[in-house]
Amino acid sequence: MKKITLFMVALMAVILTGCMDQHDTPNLDVYGNPSVPEANTTIAQLKQQFKSITSSSGVQQIEDSIIISGVVVADDESGNVYKQIYLRDTTAAIVIGINTTGIYSKLPVGQKIVVNCKGLYIGGYGAMAQLGTLYQGKIGRMSENIWKEHMRTEGRPSLNYKELVPDTIDASWLSSANKDDAPFFVYLKNVTIEEADGYTVYAPEELGDGGNGVNRTLNIGSTTLPFRISTYANFANDYMPNRPFNMNGLLTRYNNDWQITVRTSRDIER
Repeated sequence: MKKITLFMVALMAVILTGCMDQHDTPNLDVYGNPSVPEANTTIAQLKQQFKSITSSSGVQQIEDSIIISGVVVADDESGNVYKQIYLRDTTAAIVIGINTTGIYSKLPVGQKIVVNCKGLYIGGYGAMAQLGTLYQGKIGRMSENIWKEHMRTEGRPSLNYKELVPDTIDASWLSSANKDDAPFFVYLKNVTIEEADGYTVYAPEELGDGGNGVNRTLNIGSTTLPFRISTYANFANDYMPNRPFNMNGLLTRYNNDWQITVRTSRDIER
């Protein structure tokens, strides 16, 4: 009887282990909706199709079966990008608004994703294209549940994607670039911050505007560019470099003006 009991215990252990292997092990390979199909549209094509809507700061629901894919080039790790990611393929980049925080823990820089745009809204925030949902008649951030239903990850994050290589630009490029194509992921050389004196921090809370941001002035040769930093960024109270430096940046538009920001303090080369 003792041998039979030990045999039954061992058998039950094997059965339970088998059930856990088949049903209880989480799928770490896909975040989102695994049934989202393969991409059939580039980001540039999507933006071109709705250019008249976004450039006039309008908003429209996407009714066609448009599926894009790209690599996350900016997330909310530092708090300087807030409730957004920037998605880039080899043709263009677009902002996606998601009404949640800690996005970087699931979708860090270097994660490739596929997005089913049908049913989402596209609109212009300050005339720059953004995917999201309708909010008070304008483009807003979609809920996390809606987002997860419309996207899936593809593979593991990697920093080897060519989409993560920024475009090197200068002042002459800025004067000729089309703002309708924003945002851009860029690299700038030998720039300075006008307000930097070795004692001034990026974005003290008392200087924050209605959007909890502070505009500094980035000098690119003889050209200046608003350099926007959030008071919530984890480097907001760091001292600004008072010397020329190189930087990666997210070049965006707000209506008819260029502005630039950084993803984290690591974008500013020391």
